[in-house]
Amino acid sequence: MSTESREERALADLAEIAEFATKLTQRTGRLGGFTVQPGSPLATDDSLSSPYELSYAAAACLSAAIDHLHAACALVLNSGFLHLSAPATVTRGTLECASTALWMLAPDASDERISRGLRWYIKDVSDGDTAGAEADIPVPSSLQAKKNDIKAVAEANGLSFDAIKRGYTSTDAVKAAKVALDAFGHPFNLVYQWRLCSGFAHGRSWPRIELAKAAKVAQSGASQDSPAVLRNSYQHVLASTITAGITLLAAIDRYDKLVIAP
Repeated sequence: MSTESREERALADLAEIAEFATKLTQRTGRLGGFTVQPGSPLATDDSLSSPYELSYAAAACLSAAIDHLHAACALVLNSGFLHLSAPATVTRGTLECASTALWMLAPDASDERISRGLRWYIKDVSDGDTAGAEADIPVPSSLQAKKNDIKAVAEANGLSFDAIKRGYTSTDAVKAAKVALDAFGHPFNLVYQWRLCSGFAHGRSWPRIELAKAAKVAQSGASQDSPAVLRNSYQHVLASTITAGITLLAAIDRYDKLVIAP
């Protein structure tokens, strides 16, 4: 298959992902998009972790992941210009948010799901407090008060607060999500695609070197000794975008299974 044919195929695949993302936007930004049935496993998790409900944390991550995936597709397909770094930067948001949701929801045991949800809340309130302190903006309640509330929920469920108080990292979430995806034979390495996207987002040189290995186009009219023009390709964009889409789909499927009452 020629390079042109591969690019056309990648573009068609990206259009399919865009259609998938557009359908998912119907679940975000409205009541009922992530409903939890009474008596379902997730409803039980919520009752045990209230007011730090697991379904809220998971839905927040899923909504952000959907929004980023939809935006990434729109940027690539509708802007009229294939940017070098921006598609990866936006796709990274889907990879991280979908991975975090899958990380929280993946365990079969309710107490482990609750523990991971509380770790998400610790990270959330800590980041918010840091942002407020740095900008000299008052926060409604102190960080310690929020941590004490989360600790009380943890202790009520017999969970160790020592692990919960450390929160979590995106690396934790992505690596855990990779394990879940590998079980289904996903062809792309989630951790690598995430690191690649993060590298582009932070202006690192190594992602550009990786891209250059696959796509170098000589400057028009220049001699062979002239520097190459580094351009993005739909095939390159597809690798990270399809990984993001599959991760998001896995997280949504897991959520939807947990919200159904037996």
